[in-house]
Amino acid sequence: METGLVIIDAIIITIVILPFVLFIVGRRKRKQKLHNALQSEATLHNRQLGKTEVQSNFAIGLDTTEENVFFYKETEDAAYAQVVDLKSISACKFVKESKLIKDKKKHYDVIDKVQLTFEYKNHKAVTTFVLYSNDNDLALNNEITIAQQWEGLVNQILRSRVTPKSTNNKSQAVFA
Repeated sequence: METGLVIIDAIIITIVILPFVLFIVGRRKRKQKLHNALQSEATLHNRQLGKTEVQSNFAIGLDTTEENVFFYKETEDAAYAQVVDLKSISACKFVKESKLIKDKKKHYDVIDKVQLTFEYKNHKAVTTFVLYSNDNDLALNNEITIAQQWEGLVNQILRSRVTPKSTNNKSQAVFA
């Protein structure tokens, strides 16, 4: 009789633990797939990624030598990749779009999009990496923090390219 209880307990424990194990394994596979897709996009452009970040449905990476930022995102409808050459960029900005939802007693601020925008030096074009969209993504999951970190990282690279140098009381810009 005790062997029967042990078998029943083992089956119940397996039934309880199995969904968690499958979820963790599935998430790791999904992240690895996104990382590989981002890496292959960089390889396609003959670039080597030094820093990468992988989230639930997107991956972003940076080639510091050639100053390129790569972005790969999968949605239910499609998958797409974007590349930005930082040599032609003047600024990177974190943009959070939200909308106000009014209830009878309360007002809610719902985040609609989280994105990184890259402004070109000619000020005519903008490239946008949409990290989160309320239309396509289920829940906001660390995208704001990631966007702020990458905005800081990219702007640090952009600032390091132009350093002021003074000679004979005249200010000049030296381009590295």
